[in-house]
Amino acid sequence: MKSNKVFLKINGEPLLMHVVRETSKISDHIIVAIGKDDKEEDYAYILPKSVKIVHDKTETKAALHGMLTGLEAIETDYAIILAVDTPFINANVIKQLQFEAQGLDIAIPTWANGNIEPLYAVYNVATTLWVLKKAVNEGEIRIKEVINKLKNINYVPIEKFKDSGANLNCFFNINTPEDLKRAKQVLNRKYSTN
Repeated sequence: MKSNKVFLKINGEPLLMHVVRETSKISDHIIVAIGKDDKEEDYAYILPKSVKIVHDKTETKAALHGMLTGLEAIETDYAIILAVDTPFINANVIKQLQFEAQGLDIAIPTWANGNIEPLYAVYNVATTLWVLKKAVNEGEIRIKEVINKLKNINYVPIEKFKDSGANLNCFFNINTPEDLKRAKQVLNRKYSTN
């Protein structure tokens, strides 16, 4: 995508708000990590006042740095890490992941082919922060490498969410203009049937 995905609109609303609205069904503590040079007022304009906005400390644009920034601002034992480009976030899936993560370092959705969803997972804040800081100091920027350093991992099969009635569209993310078009079509169908 050639523009900041955060502000892409679906049904007249910025993509970020689709994620924040669904997440706010289960938590009052929402943190949005933004780039070091991003203008906070651009985000504050579209976000509810209850959402905390924090700046990355580095100019490197990598999800790993956003995770570190967000987790440093968290005051709870566990946190859900979500990507901004997943407009069909499902609160029930998040609740199930929270349950699956208890007593562990992470609960992460896993596809049958072994692919994982690290930006739709629940992390133990203290453990993950320790591993993230070490990884950043070593120059690592791949989230999968950080996950491999966590010890107590619950790889939750995607089928488990399907069995509980979740639409697997909740894992769909927007990476191309075609993806954006598809997301708009899905949401248009959803709102036209409600």
